[in-house]
Amino acid sequence: MSLNRSERGDTRTELNANLVLSGLTPDDIGGALGWTLERTAAALAVAGAAPRDVWLVRDYIDAAITAAGKTPHPYSSLTEQMRSAADSWFGLIDVADVINGATR
Repeated sequence: MSLNRSERGDTRTELNANLVLSGLTPDDIGGALGWTLERTAAALAVAGAAPRDVWLVRDYIDAAITAAGKTPHPYSSLTEQMRSAADSWFGLIDVADVINGATR
């Protein structure tokens, strides 16, 4: 499944709202994921990024928000209801594995 232009825009807005809430920077995320700043920026912009990268950034940001005792803003397209389908399409990476250093 691909997101249309409107869904990409909404997802970009939602990711960036949660990025602000998390207190993380793109450099923080890229460093934690072992990515270049360009790859991280593409995922945050939902432009030219692999869908699994967008999902992983979403999950990483949400994990940071939750760890701080806050609640992430909801997503309109990257919902928990869509996770199973996205995993079958894109082979999502479990953010817990990344946080624990198992996958890069």
